[in-house]
Amino acid sequence: MDQYYAREDGAGDGAEMYDIDSFTMVQLVLYLEDKFNIVILEELHGFSGGDFDAFADFVAAAGQENDAA
Repeated sequence: MDQYYAREDGAGDGAEMYDIDSFTMVQLVLYLEDKFNIVILEELHGFSGGDFDAFADFVAAAGQENDAA
């Protein structure tokens, strides 16, 4: 994570989703869509925000919905 996320001195170890800019978020989503052959970007309106664990849960749910379809 450190290679992608520049931290200020004294910043905590945790990173929230709002800590990354929109361009990086789109890059992350497109990478995940390509890597796992799932649809995320079109479903992001259903993501309520939070930390990366919440985003991972959202991505996993998108993958399960994709498998069910």
